[in-house]
Amino acid sequence: MNDVDLLRVKIMNEETTIKWIEDIDTVDKMISFTYSSVQKNFEEELAQYRMGWVHYAILMSLFDHEGCSQESLARSGEFNKTMITRSILRLEEEDIIYRKIDLDDKRVKRLYLAKKGKKLRYKMEKIRLELNILLLKGFDSEELASVTEIMRKIALNASRL
Repeated sequence: MNDVDLLRVKIMNEETTIKWIEDIDTVDKMISFTYSSVQKNFEEELAQYRMGWVHYAILMSLFDHEGCSQESLARSGEFNKTMITRSILRLEEEDIIYRKIDLDDKRVKRLYLAKKGKKLRYKMEKIRLELNILLLKGFDSEELASVTEIMRKIALNASRL
């Protein structure tokens, strides 16, 4: 296929996707499509760092709460214990984070950013910012406040599933 044919296929796929989205009539389908699209974006953006979504989410948590425990990450609701453990091991192997036993409670392992992990902060935050800019394109300030509250309510309802 030449470049013109590839462009035609891309345009047709975009038009089909737009039409499909316009025809969606339930929230669950819209959330599912959005989730898939966001995951695909993360996959593409994080590939250069040899990371996946869970690695990214752990790093973002540590940027805000360095020294948290593996248990607290698992309890946050985003991950299960197996997923956390596997991802933490991988981040340790890459010298991005390290674990330290809590001095007060030897059963607790606290997570800290290694030098390499700290250097990733700007790049990871840039990925988040660019994604949010893309997702919120075309919203005015009033709509931005509303969409944030609506999404919070949806997330709270989903947490009860």
